[in-house]
Amino acid sequence: MAGAMLDVVIDSSQVGKALEELGRRLDDFTTPLNDIGEYLHQSTDERFRRKVAPDGSPWAPLSPVTLARKKGTGILREKGTLQDTLRKQVSSTELAFGTDRLYGAVQQLGRKKGASGKTSKGRSIPWGDIPAREYLGLSADDEAEVLLIICDYLLVPVTG
Repeated sequence: MAGAMLDVVIDSSQVGKALEELGRRLDDFTTPLNDIGEYLHQSTDERFRRKVAPDGSPWAPLSPVTLARKKGTGILREKGTLQDTLRKQVSSTELAFGTDRLYGAVQQLGRKKGASGKTSKGRSIPWGDIPAREYLGLSADDEAEVLLIICDYLLVPVTG
């Protein structure tokens, strides 16, 4: 490259030490991914409390048939099992957050009547349409918070 150049080298200077620390941190994201997972758990719990999707839209109301069949009127909240099964799995490069329950996917994505086949008596599974009630995802506020967590992690302390 023509012109003036400055070589930045990892050495014993403050800049060199900061670059060395940054390189070390970029090898393993476990710490910020754990923090993001904890934040997502809190944010998702709040969505369950407010009964809203990540975009803030309210969850579809329960149908009269569902209300007649279930105990209570809570949406995604008959026993709290779905919310209680939310977990994070973190490695040095990946965060997975959600539930291992199959009905968690049904609630998140919805399912049409009969999409899962029929019972031995010929009844549809599910017995009626289940509208999607998104509880997993990132709101605009969540995205901002995740960015702050990442930026805080990348901030290398300057020492004398």
